Amino acid sequence: MLEIKNLNFSYNKKMLLGNININIESQTFIGILGPNESGKSTLLKLMLKNLTPTNGEIILFNKNIKDFQLKEFAKICGFVPQNSELKTPLKVIDVLLMSKYIHLKNSFNTYSKKDILEIQELAQMIKIDELLHRDILSLSGGEFQKILLARALLKQPKILFLDEPTSALDLNHAIEILSFCENLIQEQKITIIAVLHDLNLASLFCNKLLFLKKGEIRYFGNTKKLLKKEIYNLNCKIIYENSKPYILALKETK
Repeated sequence: MLEIKNLNFSYNKKMLLGNININIESQTFIGILGPNESGKSTLLKLMLKNLTPTNGEIILFNKNIKDFQLKEFAKICGFVPQNSELKTPLKVIDVLLMSKYIHLKNSFNTYSKKDILEIQELAQMIKIDELLHRDILSLSGGEFQKILLARALLKQPKILFLDEPTSALDLNHAIEILSFCENLIQEQKITIIAVLHDLNLASLFCNKLLFLKKGEIRYFGNTKKLLKKEIYNLNCKIIYENSKPYILALKETK
């Protein structure tokens, strides 16, 4: 579904990503991990067409993403950012209706009753139906993150990109959101690519992990093989539950 070939990206003559080669199958949950400044966000921006590769190709459904028209690309790819610059005091339902714009036949069409119904149904599924008529600026960080997820899903994408989707959520809501995303893979046949910092959440939900360090791929594959003590130079224990590895961080003792 998504193939990255010999991808390199430099900024001001500094190599930020080098020799990235991966194939991502459809209907998988991919976690992108790595320490700070490893290239995670840069890779995500390249896959979203926000940056242009210095060299190499990104192929989506057998077509180079540079050849996609913006509206065509937007119908295929959904994106949930870590932060949003949205500062206008709009109602939540108006923000969600923005996602339906790409499906209008022309700019003079209006939104239909079907569009409103889809929003109401999804809002109930994500448990944000009580927020639909709230001012977007009045929401908590966790509530706002759910709105951004709903907005992306209403586009009915084939691939969903998440940039640290649980950063503003407590553990209970983080698991709730990632469980919902995991179910979407089977129900809507989509692929999810998420930048994550929480190793245990990555182990719990991701089929495969991509680990970056200093702009290079250090590992891509099975979760169990990646989560080892030396991966972050972290003093920790590795414990297993239902064959999944989890990391228990330890305090340094003097």
